[in-house]
Parts: sequence; C-alpha cells; structure tokens
Amino acid sequence: MLMPINTSGTKPPLFLVHGHVEHGNCTIFAHALGPDCPIYAIHPNGTDGREPVIDNVPDMVRAYVEQIRGARPTGPVHIGGFCSGGLAAIEVVRALQEEGRQVGPVMLADPPPVPPGFNARNRGIDPRGPAVAEALYRSARARLSNRPPSSYKDSLPFDPRDPRQLHAATLAGVGSLIALCRHVPQPFSGPAQVIVSALRAARFFHPASPWHTLLPGSRMVHVVPWDHEEFFRSGAEHVARVFKFLLEESRSWGERS
Repeated sequence: MLMPINTSGTKPPLFLVHGHVEHGNCTIFAHALGPDCPIYAIHPNGTDGREPVIDNVPDMVRAYVEQIRGARPTGPVHIGGFCSGGLAAIEVVRALQEEGRQVGPVMLADPPPVPPGFNARNRGIDPRGPAVAEALYRSARARLSNRPPSSYKDSLPFDPRDPRQLHAATLAGVGSLIALCRHVPQPFSGPAQVIVSALRAARFFHPASPWHTLLPGSRMVHVVPWDHEEFFRSGAEHVARVFKFLLEESRSWGERS
C-alpha cells in the first residue's frame, strides 16, 4: 500500500518498504532529505482495510511494483527497505530492473543478521493453526500499538488509537510477517547500500554471514551506534541523514557499479 509523504521535487523518488509489520518514521526522512526529494512509504497491503492482505513475497513484490509504476511511471527511482523489508526491497529492485527501469543501489536499513526464511522452522509453521494465528496477531498488534502515535501520524495510513483501524492494520501486519519469514532470498548482484546497527554489525561482517553471498556485488556499509530498536526511534534522525548521504553518493558510485 503506497502512501505519498512528499511528491514534490526533481530528484529521483525514494520508495521505502515496510519491515516485518511496521514502517519507520518517514516524516523524519522527508525532513532530512529536503523538499526536492520525493518520498513514498510502502505499507503492507490491507493496512487501511481496503486492499486484500498479502502473505507471500512474490505477490507482495508484484503489488509494490505496480504501485510504484502508478506513482512514477517513468524515470529513475531509489528503493529502500526497513529491517526484514529489505528482503522485499531487493526483489522490488530486481523486478524493476528486469523491466528495464533505472534503479539506484538497493538501500537496506538494519537488515536481520540472518534472513528469517533461512530457518526451516519458520518456513514450516502453519499460520492457520489457532495457536500460531493468535501468537502472530498479538505480536503484530503489539508492534503497531507500542509507539507514540504523534511521532508517526503523518506517515501512517491508520490511527492506532482506533480499534477497527488497528485491527485491519494488524491483519495486514500478520500477512507481512508470514511472507517475510517464509521468504528464502536469492543472491542479488547489483550494488547495495546498507546501514546497520552496532549490535548487528559483528554478525553482518562475520565471514560466515549469509549477506556476503546474498550481496556479492559492490557494497557500501555504514554502522550506527545503536541497537535495533534505537535505530528506528532515537536514532531515526541520524539514520535519515545517512540515507541522504547515500543517495548523494549513489549518483557518482551506485549508478555505475
């Protein structure tokens, strides 16, 4: 589900894909990137209760690519992803490139040290079982409601204080959880720009990290001094400034990698 944050500006637009359930504070990103950079938030389909919930990555990617086309039919674009949403962002970039679209380096904001789909147990869980379904619902609802609404209201398509809206968003979040936890990513040979929290950095750079295989092309990695939760909360403004730096670097680095 596409939500425009800033549609003005002449620079290539940035589309930011949600994480497991929730999105980062895209209003902060819009302020950091400035009025000349269009920015769009991509939330899980069905967050507003008007679209069908998607629970698999191929359908998710098809929907998001169609939404990007609808917002920006032509011209270069940038695609980023928050946390596990970076896995979907990679597939969106791949799909757009296969269409011949010019796309900057994929931008990953604190991806998981190991993609959850690499765990066979995650792929084998039946989300239709009552106990599993309830646990997924509670997890998604807690993530969506456990944050200060005032700081996110301009970049959310629902009001977490409204029970009906929160319920619809939770169902969409459950679909996103299922999709990203089952997805087994394949290597992406294009350029990548990664921002990783300090506590995840050691595992990201470890010789056995799957990211060395998943991102075999050119990479630029920026480490920030927070844990994962702080990364998207108290560190959000700094992370947004790093995004701005990486977007500027991509003009001279990423596009020719």
